[in-house]
Amino acid sequence: MNTSLFKWTLLVLSGAVLAAETAGKLYPSFEARSQDSSNPTFVFSEGYATSDAPIVITTPGRNLTDSDRQHRVHLEKYWLSVNVPKELEYRFRSLDECGLKRAGEFAACDHYVFVDPKSDREFHYYFYVGNWP
Repeated sequence: MNTSLFKWTLLVLSGAVLAAETAGKLYPSFEARSQDSSNPTFVFSEGYATSDAPIVITTPGRNLTDSDRQHRVHLEKYWLSVNVPKELEYRFRSLDECGLKRAGEFAACDHYVFVDPKSDREFHYYFYVGNWP
């Protein structure tokens, strides 16, 4: 049996499974609460984490404040740690214009890129930042 062909087939199949798990996936909404009771509860919206349907972070019952800004990147990294497959490797983060445009807000997203090291395929995740002060 040609083992190199067998290994290559397994690599292709594992890459296909990873792509199916992440492409077009609707991520559920959930809350993040700090152990420090002085910090607010944050809510991650349901979304596809795409430019047109990014994850939106809010606080229940009020708008985000200047003091909430210190938590933004930490919250995004927490969401990524929960939702990005462990096999993917972090590539970069950028601030990009996003497809979601809400009245009175700047249409910007934090854009994270991860790569499957086996296939070199990129996976993109977007967080809306237009609602942050």
